[in-house]
Amino acid sequence: MSDFLIDAEAYFAHLPRSAMTFPKETLEEHVRLVNTCALRLIEVHCLDEVINKLVADYDKGGDERTSNYLKKLFIHTIVFHDFGKINEHFQLDKMKNDLFKGALPGNNPIGSTHSALSAYIYLTKHLHEIFFEYNGNPRLITACIYLSYSIFKHHSSRFTDDTLSTTNFDTFQAKYKFEEVSQFLSNYLNRFGYQINPNILGMIGKNDWLKSNLRLVEHNSFSLYALCRLNFSLLTASDYLATHAYMNQAPIKEFGVLSENRINEIYTHVTGSEWINETEGERNYNKAVFEKVDHYHLQHPIVANGDNLNLLRTEMAIEVIRNIRANKNQNLFYIEAPTGGGKTNLSALAALELLKLHHGKYNKVFYVFPFTTLITQTYKALKDTLFLADHEMVELHSNAGMKVMRNEEDDAYGSDKLNYIHHLFVNYPFAFLSHIRFFDILKTNEKEINYLLHRLANAIVVIDELQSYNPEHWDKVIYFIKQYADKFNIKFILMSATLPKLDRLHVIKNQVQEFTYLLPTAKKRYFNNPNFAGRVNFNFELFDRDDLQLQEIAERLLLESENYVGKDFGRAKPFGSVYAIIEFIFKKTATEFYKLIKKSDFFDEVLLLSGTILPHRRKEIINYLKNKNNRQKKILLVTTQVVEAGVDIDMDLGFKDRSLIDSDEQLAGRINRNVNKEDCSLFLFNYNKEAIIYGKDKRLELTRRFITRDTYQEILCNKDFDKLYDLVLNNRNEWNNKEMVVGFQDYEHKIKQLKYQSVHEQFKLIDQNNLSCFVPIAVPITVDSSIEGQVDVVFTSAEVDFLNQHEVYPNANSEIEGAEVFDIYLALIHNSKERKKEDFARSKTDDKILQGIMSRYVFSLFATDKVEQQIVLFSDMEKSVFGYKYLARWYEFYAVDTGMRDSDFNSNETQFL
Repeated sequence: MSDFLIDAEAYFAHLPRSAMTFPKETLEEHVRLVNTCALRLIEVHCLDEVINKLVADYDKGGDERTSNYLKKLFIHTIVFHDFGKINEHFQLDKMKNDLFKGALPGNNPIGSTHSALSAYIYLTKHLHEIFFEYNGNPRLITACIYLSYSIFKHHSSRFTDDTLSTTNFDTFQAKYKFEEVSQFLSNYLNRFGYQINPNILGMIGKNDWLKSNLRLVEHNSFSLYALCRLNFSLLTASDYLATHAYMNQAPIKEFGVLSENRINEIYTHVTGSEWINETEGERNYNKAVFEKVDHYHLQHPIVANGDNLNLLRTEMAIEVIRNIRANKNQNLFYIEAPTGGGKTNLSALAALELLKLHHGKYNKVFYVFPFTTLITQTYKALKDTLFLADHEMVELHSNAGMKVMRNEEDDAYGSDKLNYIHHLFVNYPFAFLSHIRFFDILKTNEKEINYLLHRLANAIVVIDELQSYNPEHWDKVIYFIKQYADKFNIKFILMSATLPKLDRLHVIKNQVQEFTYLLPTAKKRYFNNPNFAGRVNFNFELFDRDDLQLQEIAERLLLESENYVGKDFGRAKPFGSVYAIIEFIFKKTATEFYKLIKKSDFFDEVLLLSGTILPHRRKEIINYLKNKNNRQKKILLVTTQVVEAGVDIDMDLGFKDRSLIDSDEQLAGRINRNVNKEDCSLFLFNYNKEAIIYGKDKRLELTRRFITRDTYQEILCNKDFDKLYDLVLNNRNEWNNKEMVVGFQDYEHKIKQLKYQSVHEQFKLIDQNNLSCFVPIAVPITVDSSIEGQVDVVFTSAEVDFLNQHEVYPNANSEIEGAEVFDIYLALIHNSKERKKEDFARSKTDDKILQGIMSRYVFSLFATDKVEQQIVLFSDMEKSVFGYKYLARWYEFYAVDTGMRDSDFNSNETQFL
């Protein structure tokens, strides 16, 4: 900067914290450090290719010179973003720079701010070049205007829909005569030696000129949208990392990606190790898969037994690897595999093979799920399957809190800062997160979430159970998947046992790349194979009955369970035992049935699982069912649809209040999972009105209109879910082609017009408000594991350390009192400003760790007026003004084993949880 900024050394960018003694950071040092961070992120995530592709798509038909200038515009937002810090008021007020005492200009319209001045310098400099060196190229003008928005907003918390008004300096025009503002701002151009044509200066702040020259090209404007958001991600991330490096005198060296050497190490372990855990006798069955993959002839055995089931799983794995190798340059993959086929393992092998084949170009993996249970379950499974180290993986959801790693070279202070940085930027090669969080990254207008957009480039993304969400958003889902796969070189693997082929939605014209099926004949070879198809019998005797009472359902469940007790399938199902499950749509009904069935003394244990059961109790229930020592018992699990969320249990018999066809199949997936029993059945009955939950879901409407009972049964028995999904997809296509309706084209138009806030807010996978209810009970530090004699932690060692630091210790029963946890929460809130001022990273780390701890005490309710009016009766209102309803009198309507007593609540909103 000293080459072109007069007296560059006089300007400061940051001050050290009060306790620190190192020098102030000059503006030149900061700009150089930000540029270094940006170049490092570009290198680590291979962003050159992504930026080139976005530029080429935006500037179709343009020449190399124009494309290179577009890249210059992109990079220069990062270079110019703090040039406005030469503002004398900023230097004196914010930087305590005494050189500017007595040198303050009069009538300053921008105060001590710097972003608008930085944007002004960027705009005038580059618009001058565009008009005089590129003949006023409209696409360059458009890119320049929209990219400058990143500079305007780099200290804001979000992008909004105000792109044009912001870049037109409307906030200044509302307060001042803009000619005077422009004259004031233009004085700073001389400091940089910029000679700008007066006509260019006159254009700034002129709406008519601006709007007439902008060119949002219809067919490729997603590229401009993505380019601007990537620019904002790179600018703000680089600025944050550079500021952190100065403030802590420690640059970030690790960005949480896999080197080619590390990929080779993992590959060697998976393909060559005999054991996953030899001490516990856990074999690495994938070794045999890779040994056979080059020469093995697929057999597809049809005799149902355990050996053949394992052989079919091996053959599916071989097929997946072969098809990955044959299609390694494709970016879109489907894995459609039957329940019990080992989808998670198949996806892990596909991801590993892609990492290996591309020699380090693809260097991180995202696993995306609808539910936290699946996230946690897969995290544990892949840690073993892929021989991963703890520091290479992270769970991202509210229950997980923050991953805390201690580095021997750093003190606790330094470690906290690194932990926060790694959490904020997800600096882990393997990240496990929710659908909601992942799709937020693809379309967010929030700065903190958008930090991660650059990290998605050249990633492998595995998305499970996409059908979990309302079909009204499926067109948006596949639109973003296809666009980012193409523009960001992301390899997407979509998998499910009930997989809607979303590429049949007509959302992108002239899309070159299609999906590759990694198991192209799965329906014939696997779904209809007796080892999978005969796993569960569907019983429709109660399907159409609209006069059923709970007593009759209970009697039938008892009858079937009594009959099943006499069967003997060895260790899988000893004589005299039965594992039964019954699922209701509404929690209220589940609770009523639980009370009813408890009157019978047939079952040794009756367990209740619903959305108001706290996490430690949920873990206790699942572990109890998985404990092999309990397999000789007679157990009934009464549940709501929370059990469909990938809960890894294996039941003998099931009863289900029917809802959506694919939801019915999800429960069937909890029955006879390992195909080691016979005569396992799922009885579908009709009790509650499913429309109360699914009334807005097209699957329910179209099932009622077009799918007969026989077809319903055929879909479930033959696993032919395309019969349902084709109805849904065709219906969505028809809707989007209609005139005068709000369809996908309207949403895409928001993208084309760069309406960032609207793009984000009009695509919500779950669009509902919840009440978070805090139950101040005592929660145990550990619960019994599924392995006899072992325990599973409820609170991690880092969380226990955090509690100890705040003088909260386990009670005599090794439990953490919820009331004491909430007191920490209140204390941190009341001291929030002081904590952030003293040490921002430490305060954010504490907040995230506490969030994870508090999740052990929280359940959610739908936030309606009726529920709020009732929950207040049990709450301490003084403590309930900080985001949680503090249930001081929880014992009056809540029990740890059974959750909320619905008899105290009379609204539907509490029923289906």
